[in-house]
Amino acid sequence: MLSERLWRTTLGQDSHVVGSRISLDGRAYEVLGVMPPKFRGLTPPGLGRDFWVPIDTSVNARWTRDRGATPFEVYGRLRPGVTFEQATASMKVLGSQLKAEFPRENDRFDQMEVFPADGVGAFRGIARTLAPVLAFIALLAIVAGFVLLIGCANIAGLLLGRAVARRREIAIRLAVGAGRARLIRQFLTESLLLAGAGGLAGVCLSVWLTALLQRSLTRLPIPTELDFTLDVRVLAYALALSCITVVLFGFAPARRAARMDLIAALKDDAGTGRHGLRQKLVVGQVAICSLLLVWGSLFARSLGNAAKVDPGFNPEGVMIAEISPGELLSPAATEQLFVDMQERTTMMPGVESAGMTLNVPLAFGGRTEFSIRVLDGAVEGDRHRVMANTITPGYFKTLAVSFVAGRDITWQDRAGSPGVVIINETAARRFWNGDAVGRTLQIPMENDRVNVEVAGVVRDSKYWTIGEAVEPTLYIPLRQRFVDTMTLFARTSSNRATADAIRREAKQLAPGLSVDVKPMTEAIAVSLVPARIVAILTGAFGVIATALAAIGIYGLVAFSVAQRRREIGVRKAIGATGTDIARLIVGASLRRVSFGLVLGILLGSLTAMAFGGFVVGVSPIDPLTMAVVSGLVTLAALAACAVPAARAARADPLSALRAD
Repeated sequence: MLSERLWRTTLGQDSHVVGSRISLDGRAYEVLGVMPPKFRGLTPPGLGRDFWVPIDTSVNARWTRDRGATPFEVYGRLRPGVTFEQATASMKVLGSQLKAEFPRENDRFDQMEVFPADGVGAFRGIARTLAPVLAFIALLAIVAGFVLLIGCANIAGLLLGRAVARRREIAIRLAVGAGRARLIRQFLTESLLLAGAGGLAGVCLSVWLTALLQRSLTRLPIPTELDFTLDVRVLAYALALSCITVVLFGFAPARRAARMDLIAALKDDAGTGRHGLRQKLVVGQVAICSLLLVWGSLFARSLGNAAKVDPGFNPEGVMIAEISPGELLSPAATEQLFVDMQERTTMMPGVESAGMTLNVPLAFGGRTEFSIRVLDGAVEGDRHRVMANTITPGYFKTLAVSFVAGRDITWQDRAGSPGVVIINETAARRFWNGDAVGRTLQIPMENDRVNVEVAGVVRDSKYWTIGEAVEPTLYIPLRQRFVDTMTLFARTSSNRATADAIRREAKQLAPGLSVDVKPMTEAIAVSLVPARIVAILTGAFGVIATALAAIGIYGLVAFSVAQRRREIGVRKAIGATGTDIARLIVGASLRRVSFGLVLGILLGSLTAMAFGGFVVGVSPIDPLTMAVVSGLVTLAALAACAVPAARAARADPLSALRAD
């Protein structure tokens, strides 16, 4: 079955496609139909699907022969009148029956999870997979909300200043009979016009940005299907957000303007005032921009550290090629293909060594977990969850993973010979206090559980993400645990020549088989994509927030200077110099900025702990980060104060004293 997108974009909407045969990775399939537009099945949101094939003809067919393997999810539509609770109870009974009938292979079936496939319940089955994505979306929404708060605080401050400047006008309106409610409505209407103009500009900008984002998705190493087009819901959200900002940040200035002292306003006695609300708004802006800068700096430093983290292996100079013959060959022929392919690759000019693995580390291509039983360890018992991988001899040498103890596997470790595994240092420490070679554990194999001996211990290496804590990991010989898809690794001094040679050898050994060869560094680059996106976005938002906060500081200082013109005139008349006046203005501003800076840094450090999955090798209270953020915010504040302070320092005291 083909997706409508594949049929439309790749096959040119061929009306005769049904019944034809197409080749997928060298295997021929008959097209039975084309699915409706936007249909992607019950898959995680955002992941694209171009075609669907029967399980017994896919690369996952091997799992249908292994009762102990559970990579599939079963979907069932309930009969009319059957409740979800009844279905759950029935499935629990079925799971217990299967566990009783096959206690070795289905020992965890009594823990099977049942959940609805619609609504929020649909996310329960993929919560672990989507957790980083949802955390990133939540972080992005929070950051964007903070920037909006700073912008709204700026507008509120400007409206407060404008209300003070319009004191005489407002007083006259009140004197001739205007009600305070009417004045509040007038101010809110003016705020609504500002918010509407800003919302409209934001919608226009989002059209361009979403188009840019949509094009960027095509460059990701995994297929995605996200629709960023603007619709009625998005426009309604923008409208609602604009109205909320009016109510939250337009009402306070309007209410304060309507409650002013009528007599003082008619005399135009503005006074110096403390302008507490405006000062609080500026403190809040500085705190939020400091918080965002802390996040951005931590994520940026984390990205740099992640690129330097030792994954436990060396991907430089390694080419990889996925080999998946599927139904082209029998299991025995497939195993021999893997052996021949690796041996021929090893003999290619420029190739130092070669090996194979089922799951490529840090490439998000797949992960295998086992529930094992430790038979003679310091920690015995059932259901110890470990990571697992299927490999061939030469895998560790090719990736430059050193042995801590024991030996590597050989081609003689095959079916019928004593079972062996290689484990990592973490597994050796956890189960045998480090002394693991020669020890025994029980692992699931096809429709059975078998005892295997630890043949060697290798250095720890990353498996799924660069920032993960290393988990106990087993490496099992291919000839003792057959799989029909493997990835070939070749350490070479000539990438292009080796890639061409691998393609030629694959076609010679299995006509019709196509392989995709690429550098391993390119395959594992996907592991840094989330950290890179988070660092870029939070850093950009932090810079924008700093610019907005600087504008707010400038507005407050400029307004304060204008309101204190008489005070400044008196100070200069009795001997204060321009430097004294500038120091007075800047000092008062920096005190408010310092309070907001300290508050923002504390909040940023505390909240950064919640995003531990995005932070690698950096403490949330990293001194360098705090110093950089403090310097940036202080420089921005000084730049914002410079012009008003210079204007105050140059003010003519006689002109100020004669005013009004």
